[in-house]
Amino acid sequence: MNPSYNVKFWEIRANKAAQGPGKPKRVVSHTVRWTVGTREKSSTFRTKGLAESYLSDLRQAAKRGEAFDLETGLPESMLKAKNARTWYAFAVAYVETRWPHAAAKSREGMTDALSNVTPVLTTDRPGRPDDETLRRALREFAFVPADRRPAPAPEIAAALRWLEAASLPLTALEDAKHTRAALEALALLLDGKAAAASTYRRKRAVFHHAPGLRGRAGRAFGKSARPGEAPPYEVRG
Repeated sequence: MNPSYNVKFWEIRANKAAQGPGKPKRVVSHTVRWTVGTREKSSTFRTKGLAESYLSDLRQAAKRGEAFDLETGLPESMLKAKNARTWYAFAVAYVETRWPHAAAKSREGMTDALSNVTPVLTTDRPGRPDDETLRRALREFAFVPADRRPAPAPEIAAALRWLEAASLPLTALEDAKHTRAALEALALLLDGKAAAASTYRRKRAVFHHAPGLRGRAGRAFGKSARPGEAPPYEVRG
């Protein structure tokens, strides 16, 4: 990482395209723009809401005093998520990025969604702990900032070691069987019953926002209403 603290942010730019002869142009995407040192950076999103959320993440990182990488333009926390090789490592880094400026209810929803899906995105490695222990390890330790984590009980520590070793690589999320399994996990409650549509949408929104998922699982965690429906677009950064 080539760090810099000289960061400036610009207004989000709306990108327009012609609809046809004689028709007014319409907004098709929104671009977040900022500079790190003297280097201009940008990231484009289909919706204004996603662009505003991404810009907020960048601003909050700067406010926390994080250094930004001159090459990628990303703050330390987001760069860690970007460079993660496994789903588990990405999810842990993602929580670290979002936690500081998320409201209590948003934190709960984020950890709930990630704890639901992370045990599904694993290999068949021997020694798998039971699902309840895995979720406890995630909610009570892994998906909590490092300075707030309690000392893990032996069974929690063992579950964390198993997750680190068994977690699927992020590239595996391009395989439909894994993304379908993740979406199905989001659509179910802990008792196996179907979650309400509003609950499913709220959990799916966590993945729709996650910057490291664009171009990977973004297609599956995008705009589909329920598992099995293909999203109409893929957000790109």
